[in-house]
Amino acid sequence: MAFPRDLASLGPGPASGLAWSPLGPYGTDQRWAGAGSSGEGAADAMPRLGLAAVAWIILFLFAPVVGEQIKLPGVDKAVWIGSDLIAFAFLVLRRDLAATLFGSRLLLLSWPLLAIASALWSLTPGLSAYHGLQLLATIVAGITLRTTMGLSRLVRIVFLGLLLGQTLSAVLTVAAPSLTRGTDGNWAGIYSHKNVLGSLASLQLLCAACLFLQGWNRLLTLGGFCLALVLLVATHSATALVAAAAGLMPLVAIFAWRQGKHVTGFCLGIAIALAGIGILVIAARGADISASLLSDLGKDTTLTGRTILWQFGLEQFWREPLIGIGYKAYWESPLTTAAYLHFVTKQKLWFFHNNFIDAAVAFGIVGVVLFTAALLDTARRVIAHFARSSGYMEAWPILFISQLFVLVCFECPLLVNHGLHQLLLAALLPVVRSPNAGEDRPGHRRLTI
Repeated sequence: MAFPRDLASLGPGPASGLAWSPLGPYGTDQRWAGAGSSGEGAADAMPRLGLAAVAWIILFLFAPVVGEQIKLPGVDKAVWIGSDLIAFAFLVLRRDLAATLFGSRLLLLSWPLLAIASALWSLTPGLSAYHGLQLLATIVAGITLRTTMGLSRLVRIVFLGLLLGQTLSAVLTVAAPSLTRGTDGNWAGIYSHKNVLGSLASLQLLCAACLFLQGWNRLLTLGGFCLALVLLVATHSATALVAAAAGLMPLVAIFAWRQGKHVTGFCLGIAIALAGIGILVIAARGADISASLLSDLGKDTTLTGRTILWQFGLEQFWREPLIGIGYKAYWESPLTTAAYLHFVTKQKLWFFHNNFIDAAVAFGIVGVVLFTAALLDTARRVIAHFARSSGYMEAWPILFISQLFVLVCFECPLLVNHGLHQLLLAALLPVVRSPNAGEDRPGHRRLTI
C-alpha cells in the first residue's frame, strides 16, 4: 500500500502536531487506513489537503515570480523568507527527528554544507556563507514538505500552485501583453523569462498526467494539462519542450506495464524495433539530423549561446580544479571573468546554464562528484520506492528526476539558494516507518527513510 509507507505523521499519535500548522498535520487518522495508490477507489483514498496545504500552494504560486512584473514588488522574496522560517521551525519543533532525517539525505545535504564551508577559501566568503545557509534552508523546507504532507498531497500542492500561476500568466498575456511577453514575442507570463514559464509548464504536465491517471478531479487535471501544454508551446523554449518529453516518456512505459504482460510485451517489441531503426538512421545521417533537429528547435550550433557560457565556465574550472573558488563567488567577485562574460553575452547572467559546470566552478572536482552522486542516489531510491508500490503517485518522482536530468544540462534548476526544483528534489524521498519501530525500547519509535 502506498500511503501508509508515506505517512505525513512522524510523531507518536494524532496529538503530536497541530492540523492548522504551516508544517501540516503530524498525526494519522482514519483517512489513511487502507489508502492505496492503485485500484478504482485510489482517488477517493487520497487524504484531504486541509488548510495546512494553503501555505505551500502560495509558495509554488509566488516563489518563481518576479514581483515587479505584476506590481507586487518583493513578493518572491517574502515567500522564500516564509519558506526559510518554516524550515527553521521544523528544525526547532522536530529536533528529535533531525538526525534521522538528515542522516538519510547526507549526500543531498553535502551541497549546502560544502557551500557554507567554501567561505573558507571563497573569493567572496560572506556571500558564499549566506547563500549556503539559504540553500540549506531550501533543502530543509523540501524535507519538511514531504515529511508533513506526504507524496499524494505534495503532487496536488504543486499542481494547484502552478495552475494558479499559469492561469494568471494566460490572463495577463491577453490583457497586458507588454508585461508578459519578451521583445521576441515569446510568452513569459508572470515569470522573469520564457525559460522559467517553460520549465514550470513542463513540470505541470507531469503533475497533471499522474493525477489524471490516478483519477483525481480528472476535468481539472485535464484542463491543467492542456493549459500547460499551450503555454509550453507559446514559450518556444526548446529546453523545456525536451524536458517535458523526457519526463513523460517513463509514464508511457509505466502505463503500458500496468496494463498487463501482453500489452507490455507488444509495446516493448515496438520500442526495440524503433530503436534499431533509429540507430541505423543516426549512423547514416547523424550530422544532418543533428543540424536539422537544432534548426527545428530554434537553436544554432552554440545552443543559443550556451556553449560560450560553458567555455567561460570550463576555463575558470581549470584555474582552480580541486575545490573551486566558492559558492556564487564567480558572479560577484571582481577577480573573475564574469564582467567580460556579461559583456560578450550582453546578458546579466548568474549561472552557466549547466549545473555540472556551476558545481565545478564553485567547488571544483569535489563538487562535481558530490553533485552527481546525490542525483544518482536519489534516482536509485525513488525507483526502489516505485518498485515496492507501482502507483501513479509513486511514478511522479521518477518523471521528475527524468525531467531534471535534462534541465541540469541546459539550465540551472539545482544548487540555487532558492528554487522550486531544488526544494522538490529534497522532497522526493519517501518517509517510511520501520517495520520494527518501537521494538528497540519502550516508547521509542525508529524511523527509516
